Amino acid sequence: MAMQDIGVSIVGKIAEKFIDPIMRQFQYLFCYRSNIETLRNGIKKLELTKTEVQRSVDEARNNGEEIKPIVTDWLRQANGLEKEADTIFEGMENVKVNCFKIVRLPNLKSRYLIGRHAAKRGNDAEKHLRERWFDEVGYLPPLGKMPFSESTPSFEESLITRMSMKREVIEALKQDKRSLLAICGMAGVGKTFLLEQIADQVKSEKLFDGVAFATVSQNPDIRNVQNQLAEQLRMTLISEHSGRARAEQIYTRLTNSDERNLVMLDDIWEEVDLRSLGIPIRLGECKGLKVVLTSRFSHVCRNMEAEIFEVNALPKEEAWHLFKKVVGISDDSALSDVVKQVAEECKGLPLAIVVVARAFRTNYTTPESWKLALGQLKKYTMRDLERVQDFVFSRIEWSYDRLKSVEAKLLLLFCSLFPEDYSIPVECLVRYGKGLEIQLQEMKLQRINFIEYLWKGPIEPPSLCNLRVIEVSNCQRITTLFSQSVLKCLVNLQKIVVHSCKNLESIVMREENMKDQVLELLQLKVVTLQYTGLEGFGCEGDTYSKAFLNQVSLSLCISI
Repeated sequence: MAMQDIGVSIVGKIAEKFIDPIMRQFQYLFCYRSNIETLRNGIKKLELTKTEVQRSVDEARNNGEEIKPIVTDWLRQANGLEKEADTIFEGMENVKVNCFKIVRLPNLKSRYLIGRHAAKRGNDAEKHLRERWFDEVGYLPPLGKMPFSESTPSFEESLITRMSMKREVIEALKQDKRSLLAICGMAGVGKTFLLEQIADQVKSEKLFDGVAFATVSQNPDIRNVQNQLAEQLRMTLISEHSGRARAEQIYTRLTNSDERNLVMLDDIWEEVDLRSLGIPIRLGECKGLKVVLTSRFSHVCRNMEAEIFEVNALPKEEAWHLFKKVVGISDDSALSDVVKQVAEECKGLPLAIVVVARAFRTNYTTPESWKLALGQLKKYTMRDLERVQDFVFSRIEWSYDRLKSVEAKLLLLFCSLFPEDYSIPVECLVRYGKGLEIQLQEMKLQRINFIEYLWKGPIEPPSLCNLRVIEVSNCQRITTLFSQSVLKCLVNLQKIVVHSCKNLESIVMREENMKDQVLELLQLKVVTLQYTGLEGFGCEGDTYSKAFLNQVSLSLCISI
């Protein structure tokens, strides 16, 4: 019995080694049509699957994802199999017959080769379909590829003092003496720009493995700052955790890693407890970590024991070079002299230079227009460095006044309602716009020092027909509330309160084309005026319809 088993085994081995391969070769020859059909079906399934994968790849790329190498390789092999199959299908024309002078015989060699290739490629297609096991085709790449700064190399090289300061800070970052550095200077002097420049250079030189940039602002939101840092450190913070637990996560990430990390905190107003953010800062606590701050207040950074780098206003030549580069004129231009005077009004502050120059770039083309604008700018003077913030804001205000449409101005004002550095949802702006259009019933303005009037341009009646109360206080530059055409829209206005607006001259501004019309405020019941420079409700000679006033209160309006 044992000998019989051994014989069967030997025969099986012989069949496996010799008979099966021989039968397979005959199948290539005589079953080539079946092999072709099997290949055709396999390639059709492969094409459908490849189309689905390619669609997922395109969607992932549109979302900014990087494609996994295994997916790219799968698509490459699928394309290769399709091309090989096409070659086999095209070769079918050569297997039909061999033409001789007397008889027509099948081309056996071609049939054999085609059948063999079709069988092998059919198996390859089936195997490749089984290897499509991945569910996700891409992944979000780590943050940090996009430059922080938008400036060009030629632009940077023209600002010699800024590039010199950048080299000093980067050299300090290479040293082990200090872990905490601070860039300090007045508002608008270019601290954030310099910080962004430093971030880009240390990334390009690979001085640090990771660079995390966060804006702190005047009223810091610790959780928001933690989120900014975590995103750029490729971390996921657990939102349900307390601020301390989240700080512990960041602390562990920074101290348990062999990486060198640079953390940049922009716009510090008061001392920040870095540990509340998860930043280890004691010398030697985390050797691979450096922190750079920016602040208007050097004493704040000194109290935090930071090494201070003071940034001053640009020298005259650099300021002029920056201004003409943004405006887009040359030294030979006919406008050069008056443009220089405009540039000098910006006092070497990069923020003021860029804001004013951009406003001039499209709206001013003649010497007369530049001289007019120069006169307007000179109204706002910087009396001392303590008022530099007001000075910078005055330049921004001047640029705001150059906006051509009421809609653009309203959009900017809506944005100003949100906290500093807040990510404003577009939906909120749309809702505010619709609210102003049809539902505004009460308006209160306090401590807004850059407007001279509430409304100047024409406004459609539906925008203001529901307005019942207007209260304005501590708006020092306002001179009039509304024009005569706007007054016609205020059909339901019942109460006007003005407090501490020393430059207010009149409630209603008369328009030339409406001189003879009667001013009507039929629903007005209460008028309260305190601490104003008001000389009268309107202009001399104005005629008002009878209003049913219940209360008129005047206090310290010495000009009336």
